[in-house]
Amino acid sequence: MALGPAVISLPRLFLLLAVVAILLTGSRWEKRLGVSLEKPLWLSLLAGLLAARLGYVVGHLADFRDAPWEALYFWQDGYLPWVGALVTASVAGWFVLRGKYAAKPLFVPLLIGLVIWSGGNWVYHALRQATSKPLPALVLSDLQGRPVQLDDFRGKPVVFNLWASWCPPCRREMPVLERGQQESPDVHFVFVNQGEGPNAVRSYLAAEQLTLDNVLLDLGEETGRYFRAPGLPTTLFFDADGMLTDTHIGELSRARLGDYPRTRRAPQEQSLQ
Repeated sequence: MALGPAVISLPRLFLLLAVVAILLTGSRWEKRLGVSLEKPLWLSLLAGLLAARLGYVVGHLADFRDAPWEALYFWQDGYLPWVGALVTASVAGWFVLRGKYAAKPLFVPLLIGLVIWSGGNWVYHALRQATSKPLPALVLSDLQGRPVQLDDFRGKPVVFNLWASWCPPCRREMPVLERGQQESPDVHFVFVNQGEGPNAVRSYLAAEQLTLDNVLLDLGEETGRYFRAPGLPTTLFFDADGMLTDTHIGELSRARLGDYPRTRRAPQEQSLQ
Protein backbone atom coordinates (compact mmCIF):
# COMPACT_ATOMS: atom_id res chain seq x y z
CA MET A 1 0.00 0.00 0.00
CA ALA A 2 1.43 3.39 -1.01
CA LEU A 3 1.01 6.42 1.25
CA GLY A 4 2.50 9.22 -0.84
CA PRO A 5 6.20 8.45 -1.26
CA ALA A 6 6.12 5.88 1.55
CA VAL A 7 5.24 2.24 0.97
CA ILE A 8 3.82 0.04 3.72
CA SER A 9 3.17 -3.66 3.31
CA LEU A 10 -0.27 -4.98 4.19
CA PRO A 11 1.01 -7.09 7.13
CA ARG A 12 2.52 -3.94 8.66
CA LEU A 13 -0.69 -2.05 8.00
CA PHE A 14 -2.69 -4.74 9.81
CA LEU A 15 -0.26 -4.53 12.72
CA LEU A 16 -0.73 -0.76 12.85
CA LEU A 17 -4.52 -1.18 12.77
CA ALA A 18 -4.29 -3.75 15.56
CA VAL A 19 -2.30 -1.35 17.78
CA VAL A 20 -4.81 1.45 17.11
CA ALA A 21 -7.70 -0.90 17.96
CA ILE A 22 -5.99 -1.94 21.22
CA LEU A 23 -5.50 1.67 22.31
CA LEU A 24 -9.02 2.75 21.31
CA THR A 25 -10.60 -0.22 23.10
CA GLY A 26 -8.44 0.47 26.13
CA SER A 27 -9.60 4.09 26.08
CA ARG A 28 -13.24 2.95 26.22
CA TRP A 29 -12.46 0.79 29.25
CA GLU A 30 -10.71 3.75 30.88
CA LYS A 31 -13.85 5.88 30.57
CA ARG A 32 -16.00 3.09 31.95
CA LEU A 33 -13.78 2.26 34.94
CA GLY A 34 -12.10 5.58 35.58
CA VAL A 35 -8.68 3.88 35.59
CA SER A 36 -5.82 4.72 33.21
CA LEU A 37 -4.77 1.71 31.11
CA GLU A 38 -2.27 3.59 28.96
CA LYS A 39 0.83 2.49 30.89
CA PRO A 40 0.17 -1.29 31.03
CA LEU A 41 -1.04 -1.45 27.43
CA TRP A 42 1.91 0.50 26.02
CA LEU A 43 4.47 -1.40 28.10
CA SER A 44 2.91 -4.74 27.12
CA LEU A 45 3.01 -3.82 23.43
CA LEU A 46 6.58 -2.47 23.54
CA ALA A 47 7.81 -5.53 25.44
CA GLY A 48 6.16 -7.78 22.85
CA LEU A 49 7.73 -5.83 19.97
CA LEU A 50 11.22 -6.02 21.46
CA ALA A 51 10.84 -9.71 22.27
CA ALA A 52 9.61 -10.52 18.77
CA ARG A 53 12.64 -8.77 17.27
CA LEU A 54 15.06 -10.36 19.73
CA GLY A 55 13.63 -13.80 19.05
CA TYR A 56 14.15 -13.33 15.34
CA VAL A 57 17.73 -12.06 15.78
CA VAL A 58 18.63 -15.00 18.03
CA GLY A 59 17.34 -17.38 15.37
CA HIS A 60 19.46 -15.65 12.70
CA LEU A 61 22.67 -14.96 14.60
CA ALA A 62 24.84 -15.94 11.63
CA ASP A 63 23.18 -13.26 9.50
CA PHE A 64 23.73 -10.55 12.11
CA ARG A 65 27.26 -11.60 13.04
CA ASP A 66 29.00 -9.33 10.53
CA ALA A 67 26.72 -6.34 11.23
CA PRO A 68 25.18 -6.75 14.71
CA TRP A 69 23.88 -3.17 14.72
CA GLU A 70 21.34 -4.21 12.08
CA ALA A 71 19.44 -5.94 14.87
CA LEU A 72 18.32 -2.42 15.80
CA TYR A 73 16.82 -1.77 12.35
CA PHE A 74 13.26 -2.09 13.59
CA TRP A 75 11.86 -0.69 10.34
CA GLN A 76 12.97 -3.85 8.52
CA ASP A 77 10.97 -7.05 8.53
CA GLY A 78 12.19 -9.73 10.90
CA TYR A 79 10.01 -10.55 13.91
CA LEU A 80 8.72 -13.73 15.57
CA PRO A 81 5.00 -13.01 16.07
CA TRP A 82 4.35 -15.87 18.51
CA VAL A 83 7.19 -14.68 20.77
CA GLY A 84 5.80 -11.14 20.70
CA ALA A 85 2.26 -12.32 21.49
CA LEU A 86 3.48 -14.51 24.37
CA VAL A 87 5.56 -11.74 25.97
CA THR A 88 2.77 -9.16 25.50
CA ALA A 89 0.31 -11.45 27.29
CA SER A 90 2.88 -12.23 30.02
CA VAL A 91 3.56 -8.55 30.75
CA ALA A 92 -0.18 -7.81 30.84
CA GLY A 93 -0.62 -10.77 33.18
CA TRP A 94 2.11 -9.40 35.44
CA PHE A 95 0.21 -6.12 35.77
CA VAL A 96 -2.95 -8.07 36.69
CA LEU A 97 -1.13 -10.19 39.29
CA ARG A 98 0.17 -7.05 40.97
CA GLY A 99 -3.46 -6.27 41.78
CA LYS A 100 -3.63 -2.80 40.24
CA TYR A 101 -5.61 -3.79 37.15
CA ALA A 102 -8.41 -6.23 36.39
CA ALA A 103 -7.80 -8.89 33.76
CA LYS A 104 -10.71 -8.07 31.46
CA PRO A 105 -9.88 -4.40 30.70
CA LEU A 106 -6.32 -5.41 29.74
CA PHE A 107 -6.87 -8.67 27.91
CA VAL A 108 -9.98 -7.73 25.90
CA PRO A 109 -8.18 -4.93 23.97
CA LEU A 110 -5.17 -7.20 23.40
CA LEU A 111 -7.42 -10.00 22.17
CA ILE A 112 -9.20 -7.65 19.74
CA GLY A 113 -5.84 -6.50 18.41
CA LEU A 114 -4.67 -10.09 17.99
CA VAL A 115 -7.82 -10.99 16.03
CA ILE A 116 -7.39 -7.99 13.69
CA TRP A 117 -3.69 -8.67 13.13
CA SER A 118 -3.87 -12.44 12.66
CA GLY A 119 -7.11 -12.28 10.66
CA GLY A 120 -5.74 -9.58 8.37
CA ASN A 121 -2.58 -11.57 7.75
CA TRP A 122 -4.59 -14.71 6.99
CA VAL A 123 -6.66 -12.82 4.41
CA TYR A 124 -3.50 -11.29 2.92
CA HIS A 125 -1.77 -14.64 2.46
CA ALA A 126 -4.93 -16.27 1.09
CA LEU A 127 -5.40 -13.52 -1.49
CA ARG A 128 -1.73 -13.63 -2.45
CA GLN A 129 -1.89 -17.36 -3.13
CA ALA A 130 -5.10 -16.94 -5.12
CA THR A 131 -3.58 -14.24 -7.34
CA SER A 132 -0.24 -15.89 -8.14
CA LYS A 133 1.10 -14.82 -11.52
CA PRO A 134 3.64 -16.39 -13.87
CA LEU A 135 6.75 -14.71 -15.19
CA PRO A 136 5.42 -12.68 -18.12
CA ALA A 137 6.62 -12.97 -21.70
CA LEU A 138 7.67 -9.33 -21.61
CA VAL A 139 10.82 -8.42 -23.52
CA LEU A 140 13.19 -5.98 -21.82
CA SER A 141 16.76 -5.02 -22.67
CA ASP A 142 20.01 -5.53 -20.78
CA LEU A 143 22.70 -2.88 -20.34
CA GLN A 144 24.13 -3.72 -23.75
CA GLY A 145 20.77 -3.20 -25.43
CA ARG A 146 20.15 -6.89 -26.09
CA PRO A 147 16.56 -8.15 -25.78
CA VAL A 148 15.78 -10.47 -22.87
CA GLN A 149 12.44 -12.26 -22.48
CA LEU A 150 11.51 -12.61 -18.83
CA ASP A 151 9.94 -16.06 -18.97
CA ASP A 152 13.25 -17.43 -20.30
CA PHE A 153 14.46 -17.42 -16.70
CA ARG A 154 12.24 -20.40 -15.93
CA GLY A 155 14.06 -23.61 -15.04
CA LYS A 156 15.51 -22.27 -11.79
CA PRO A 157 13.92 -20.37 -8.89
CA VAL A 158 13.94 -16.63 -9.57
CA VAL A 159 14.43 -13.64 -7.27
CA PHE A 160 13.01 -10.71 -9.23
CA ASN A 161 13.89 -7.28 -7.85
CA LEU A 162 12.20 -4.05 -8.97
CA TRP A 163 14.41 -1.09 -8.12
CA ALA A 164 15.72 2.36 -9.05
CA SER A 165 18.95 4.15 -8.21
CA TRP A 166 17.10 7.15 -6.70
CA CYS A 167 15.34 4.89 -4.15
CA PRO A 168 17.21 4.86 -0.76
CA PRO A 169 15.95 1.44 0.46
CA CYS A 170 16.78 0.00 -2.98
CA ARG A 171 20.33 1.25 -2.60
CA ARG A 172 20.64 -0.13 0.93
CA GLU A 173 19.48 -3.62 -0.04
CA MET A 174 21.61 -3.97 -3.19
CA PRO A 175 24.70 -5.34 -1.38
CA VAL A 176 22.43 -7.90 0.30
CA LEU A 177 21.07 -9.05 -3.07
CA GLU A 178 24.53 -9.05 -4.61
CA ARG A 179 25.76 -11.35 -1.86
CA GLY A 180 22.68 -13.52 -2.23
CA GLN A 181 23.40 -13.88 -5.94
CA GLN A 182 26.97 -14.95 -5.22
CA GLU A 183 25.88 -17.49 -2.60
CA SER A 184 22.99 -19.02 -4.57
CA PRO A 185 24.17 -20.03 -8.05
CA ASP A 186 21.12 -22.30 -8.40
CA VAL A 187 18.82 -19.23 -8.25
CA HIS A 188 18.37 -16.56 -10.93
CA PHE A 189 18.63 -13.08 -9.45
CA VAL A 190 17.09 -10.58 -11.88
CA PHE A 191 17.40 -6.83 -11.26
CA VAL A 192 14.77 -4.91 -13.22
CA ASN A 193 15.40 -1.18 -13.08
CA GLN A 194 12.28 0.94 -13.27
CA GLY A 195 12.32 3.95 -15.56
CA GLU A 196 16.05 4.75 -15.83
CA GLY A 197 18.34 4.62 -18.84
CA PRO A 198 21.50 2.52 -19.25
CA ASN A 199 23.92 5.36 -18.51
CA ALA A 200 22.29 6.16 -15.17
CA VAL A 201 22.26 2.48 -14.19
CA ARG A 202 25.87 1.90 -15.22
CA SER A 203 27.00 4.99 -13.31
CA TYR A 204 25.22 3.83 -10.16
CA LEU A 205 26.62 0.28 -10.33
CA ALA A 206 30.14 1.60 -10.93
CA ALA A 207 29.93 4.16 -8.12
CA GLU A 208 28.72 1.52 -5.65
CA GLN A 209 31.16 -1.13 -7.00
CA LEU A 210 28.34 -3.61 -7.49
CA THR A 211 28.75 -6.65 -9.70
CA LEU A 212 25.30 -7.89 -10.66
CA ASP A 213 24.15 -10.37 -13.28
CA ASN A 214 20.86 -9.99 -15.13
CA VAL A 215 20.45 -6.23 -14.84
CA LEU A 216 17.54 -5.27 -17.09
CA LEU A 217 15.98 -1.97 -18.08
CA ASP A 218 12.25 -1.36 -17.95
CA LEU A 219 11.90 2.22 -19.17
CA GLY A 220 8.11 1.98 -19.37
CA GLU A 221 7.81 0.30 -15.93
CA GLU A 222 5.70 -2.45 -17.47
CA THR A 223 6.76 -5.08 -14.93
CA GLY A 224 5.73 -2.87 -12.02
CA ARG A 225 2.26 -2.48 -13.51
CA TYR A 226 1.98 -6.16 -14.41
CA PHE A 227 2.70 -7.25 -10.81
CA ARG A 228 0.88 -4.23 -9.32
CA ALA A 229 3.92 -3.28 -7.28
CA PRO A 230 2.86 -0.55 -4.83
CA GLY A 231 6.32 1.00 -4.75
CA LEU A 232 10.05 0.36 -4.69
CA PRO A 233 11.78 -1.80 -3.83
CA THR A 234 9.57 -4.80 -4.52
CA THR A 235 11.09 -8.29 -4.63
CA LEU A 236 9.17 -11.19 -6.15
CA PHE A 237 10.01 -14.87 -5.69
CA PHE A 238 9.22 -17.46 -8.36
CA ASP A 239 9.57 -21.22 -8.40
CA ALA A 240 11.41 -23.08 -11.14
CA ASP A 241 8.19 -23.23 -13.20
CA GLY A 242 8.03 -19.45 -13.24
CA MET A 243 5.07 -19.11 -10.87
CA LEU A 244 5.01 -16.36 -8.26
CA THR A 245 5.30 -17.83 -4.76
CA ASP A 246 6.00 -14.82 -2.54
CA THR A 247 6.37 -11.04 -2.55
CA HIS A 248 8.37 -8.74 -0.32
CA ILE A 249 7.55 -5.03 -0.21
CA GLY A 250 10.31 -2.74 1.03
CA GLU A 251 13.93 -3.22 2.02
CA LEU A 252 15.30 -6.75 2.34
CA SER A 253 17.82 -7.62 5.03
CA ARG A 254 20.22 -10.54 4.66
CA ALA A 255 18.28 -12.47 7.29
CA ARG A 256 14.92 -11.90 5.57
CA LEU A 257 16.30 -12.86 2.16
CA GLY A 258 17.45 -16.14 3.68
CA ASP A 259 13.92 -16.80 4.99
CA TYR A 260 12.66 -17.29 1.46
CA PRO A 261 13.06 -20.79 -0.02
CA ARG A 262 16.15 -21.56 -2.12
CA THR A 263 17.97 -18.29 -1.33
CA ARG A 264 19.99 -19.63 1.61
CA ARG A 265 22.92 -21.99 1.31
CA ALA A 266 22.74 -25.29 3.10
CA PRO A 267 24.71 -25.45 6.40
CA GLN A 268 27.34 -27.74 4.92
CA GLU A 269 27.90 -25.29 2.06
CA GLN A 270 28.35 -22.40 4.47
CA SER A 271 30.85 -24.32 6.56
CA LEU A 272 33.12 -24.83 3.57
CA GLN A 273 33.69 -21.08 3.13
